Amino acid sequence: MAHPVGMTSPELDRLAERFARFGREAVATDSPLYSRLSEGIAEHPDVLAPMEGTREGTPMVFLAAVHDELLRDPRHPLAEHYPDVTPEALPEGDPWPVFAAFCAEHSDALRATLEVRGTQTNEVARCAGLLPCFATVADGRPLALIEVGASAGLNLCWDRYAYDYAGTPAGAPASPLRIECALRDGREPPLEGAPVASRVGVDLNPVDLGAAADVRWLHACVWPDQPARHARLDAAIAIAREDLPELRRGDALELLPGLIADAPAEALVCVFHTAALAYFSRPQVARLEAILNAAGRDVAWVGGESPGVVMGAPRAVGEGLHFQLTAGPPGALRVLGRMGHHGGWLEWPAQG
Repeated sequence: MAHPVGMTSPELDRLAERFARFGREAVATDSPLYSRLSEGIAEHPDVLAPMEGTREGTPMVFLAAVHDELLRDPRHPLAEHYPDVTPEALPEGDPWPVFAAFCAEHSDALRATLEVRGTQTNEVARCAGLLPCFATVADGRPLALIEVGASAGLNLCWDRYAYDYAGTPAGAPASPLRIECALRDGREPPLEGAPVASRVGVDLNPVDLGAAADVRWLHACVWPDQPARHARLDAAIAIAREDLPELRRGDALELLPGLIADAPAEALVCVFHTAALAYFSRPQVARLEAILNAAGRDVAWVGGESPGVVMGAPRAVGEGLHFQLTAGPPGALRVLGRMGHHGGWLEWPAQG
């Protein structure tokens, strides 16, 4: 729905408030480009007109839609402010005016994307937090992995990556992808990975790594001024294409009982997710726990989510953005540690 320039609606004003928080809390120290654009959007909500009434309504998906359009066609001057689109020297000056102009000029294309796409961030550096969780729940049986919100399934391939935990190696030493993880304020976590018997991911809109538009969308969901993340993504895609994980399209809450029942009998079922339950309502999270409790077989539940999403209190005001790592049988979860929201660091306090 179009609005006269300078005019907004209550929905756009609410979206602008989300961008203000996103700029302060998520990108302030990590992405100068997105920090400035979030500031501009918060002050000029009318640029969000293509987003009005669309399905997700988050800052990340709107910025990804713009990014995707530039990756598809980099001829607009805005592309010069996006390092992954135009690797040459970036222009000096404020990117906001050209961004606002781009959004106005591409309103229809942005809206078409926002009506069908959702955030699909497959950040494989988060596997550095998942590996110790899998090691903690392992009981000698191989794992039957089921990922909720799998996107392209790249985190299902966690055992195919090499890791460096502050100088301590782990994972697959010959892997072409090496993930570095700093250790903060705690002991070294358990790093002996468990064998994998099966792996399957569930997503409302799974990413097809054979479709160029889908792969482009994965890159669009990565912040443009973070080249290391784009390089990791490319490496993980190449590894996944050698042996694609199985992905199921649908509602995880509907599919999980059947997937758990069909998992290999000799395996420990391990249901896991990272940055996925933020898109669930509280009743949906409760229903997920109920499904796992009623599985009728041993299930391990591993999560990497913002504090308070799975258990405990929400992140305190002013506390740095991070994910809480939880693991254990449903109904008996424990908080094991914390990790950076894009991986990068891990805090694993001594367990009592």
